[in-house]
Amino acid sequence: MNFKKNALKTAIAAAGIAGTSMSMAGTWAPAAAPLFATEIFGTGNTGSLIVGDAVYTLGANVTNGTQNVTFTLTGATWGDNGLTNASIVYTNSCTQAQGGKTDAMTFTLVDGGANTQSTASFRATSIGITATAAARINDTISLVYNVSGVTSLGTATTTSGPTLAFGITDTVGNVDSAGTATIIASSVEATSLAATATPAGLSKIDVSNGTTQFTTPGAGAGGGTLAFDAGSFIINDAALAANGVTSNSPTFWNAGTASSDAAVTATTVTLTGDFAASLGVDTNLDANTAQGEGVTLSGCQNVNATTLTATTATFSLTGAQTLAALNTACDVTINVDGTTVIPEFTPALSVAVDYALATVVDEALSANLAAVTKDGSTAAANLLLNPTGAYDNFIRVSNASAVSGAVFATLYNDAGTSVTFTLIPSLAANASSDLISVDTLYASAQAADATFDVGTGKLRGSFTGEFANLSVQNISTSTDGTTFFTF
Repeated sequence: MNFKKNALKTAIAAAGIAGTSMSMAGTWAPAAAPLFATEIFGTGNTGSLIVGDAVYTLGANVTNGTQNVTFTLTGATWGDNGLTNASIVYTNSCTQAQGGKTDAMTFTLVDGGANTQSTASFRATSIGITATAAARINDTISLVYNVSGVTSLGTATTTSGPTLAFGITDTVGNVDSAGTATIIASSVEATSLAATATPAGLSKIDVSNGTTQFTTPGAGAGGGTLAFDAGSFIINDAALAANGVTSNSPTFWNAGTASSDAAVTATTVTLTGDFAASLGVDTNLDANTAQGEGVTLSGCQNVNATTLTATTATFSLTGAQTLAALNTACDVTINVDGTTVIPEFTPALSVAVDYALATVVDEALSANLAAVTKDGSTAAANLLLNPTGAYDNFIRVSNASAVSGAVFATLYNDAGTSVTFTLIPSLAANASSDLISVDTLYASAQAADATFDVGTGKLRGSFTGEFANLSVQNISTSTDGTTFFTF
């Protein structure tokens, strides 16, 4: 009995070996994963992605009989109208000169393959001129297909895209080695923003000129020391640069091109900051300060801000202007009127690209440009008592740096009106001033601008030195002069 059982086991094993090749070394090679634009994966996008054929090269002879060929997608479904019998192409690798092998394989779709499904099974039948004819090593089985339903490519990735696996089996097991799941599509942000800030220190607010001009001439329309070069930005289009990023149509992604998925309706460039000193700019000398001349673009487009407020400069570009500006540096210039005090701030840039197709994700890009800073250091005294009040109030200014320089003061009343003047023509290195009364500060402010008035309120002061490490102490004494306090 035991002998019979062992013999039966041996017979079954032999049958398995006869039905399955011992040389399982087939090669699975889906087409190289194409790059798709992340932008096309917007809500409602149902288009198919053209990914290229997937080829399996047999590493074993496939005997005359019936095999099953399976394809398994992850992260996608079959595109267009799904698969049919004709979706597989068999290629005989043997030429007439090599012996004229004419055997082939035919395929019948038996399960899956619909455009809502992610698997497909085909019955593969080997046929030939003799009963023993077989598909041979190096013959190929190619799947011609597209995919849809992809959601993983909305963020740029080369590792998380959809995959495709292959298997060829018979009733016993694998006929040849399986084709492991392989990435068939990847993505990249096709339109992006790159910004370059002007190097720090190249130009600063000139504190020696009442903080109304810059230390270095800029290239803007205002010219000279009334212009600040904040830096530049580029709206990069990867397809135009490398011509390798596709949309979900057979065309490359070309932002702004009317005939592609990347057609642009408009682009809005917004710069936020403190543009109080730019509102009065009139570079055209036409007595019209409402033309956005205070903030300009040049290079990619030579335009003034479409809208300019104290906090925002907005440029509205058409689709044609966007196309013309792609991959070209847009230089940002902040012009000032030369009379208004220039505040310190860092301009923040945002670019919004509105694509014509609702299924394409609009761009929302951002960056910072060069900080507008003073040529020196600044300290604040936010509570200076009214000169006519009951308490005596003083400040003491110290220069903790190794160089000497002037000190300038800007006083603000409670209504926000300001005046700037020279407080100390030169303060030596590591030196400090005497106590300077608020009465003296107020008198200097009125000497610079007779209309400046504290009224019944209080003052706020900003002090700037032509050196680093400026400090200001605010000291007040009691009504009887016996005590003092600082704040």
